[in-house]
Amino acid sequence: MKKILNLSLLMLALFAFSSTVFGQKKIKEGVVKFEMSADGAEESPEMAMLGGTTMDFYFSDVKQRMEMNMMGGMMKIQTIVPVNNPKDAAILMDMMGQKIQIVGLSEEDLSGSYNMMNVDDIMEVKYDEKDKKEIQGYPCYKAVAKMDNGVAMEYYITEKIQPPTGVKGKAQKVGLKGYPLEMIIDTGQGMKMVFKAVEVSNKLPDDIFAIPDGYQKMTMKEFEEMTGGMLGK
Repeated sequence: MKKILNLSLLMLALFAFSSTVFGQKKIKEGVVKFEMSADGAEESPEMAMLGGTTMDFYFSDVKQRMEMNMMGGMMKIQTIVPVNNPKDAAILMDMMGQKIQIVGLSEEDLSGSYNMMNVDDIMEVKYDEKDKKEIQGYPCYKAVAKMDNGVAMEYYITEKIQPPTGVKGKAQKVGLKGYPLEMIIDTGQGMKMVFKAVEVSNKLPDDIFAIPDGYQKMTMKEFEEMTGGMLGK
């Protein structure tokens, strides 16, 4: 997930620094839609511009798709991964009219990107089932994940949403026991980004996993070279 997140955070940095309820039924196919807010953004007009950033996750037993929209759709990142055929995965980038499809993705490129319950670089997760809240009708409790770089990520997770846990045949690292419906990311600069679910549905749009035409194809290496190596490893 590291490179996928780096792609997203790179787009954020470019601007920051220059209810449907299903009760107790477990969902294994559907969509969870998030909206981002920035706690402390009033002190940063650039970050305030990112209000309304959305992140949608579509999942079935065979495919996963993540879509992140920024700046009112002017920038979009999509990741489409067939669970049993990760070699056919693609990352689609829409950047102010420029459309790029990253192909030939390695396991490292895709690591964790297919499921929010599996996050790279987690050292440990501590759960507090007494810290509860209801989000879009789902009971959630708190989880704090300590990353290997010392950063702590806060989640409110539900065990009532259970997409496939990863690409078939791929060993999993430490993961969350449930699906996050709220994520709190401390930027380390007196501001927190909060992604909270605003819609949960067990219905998938037609052709949601189809890869559209009209994108310039390149490898991850070629894309990293084009962006000057800013994505990191």
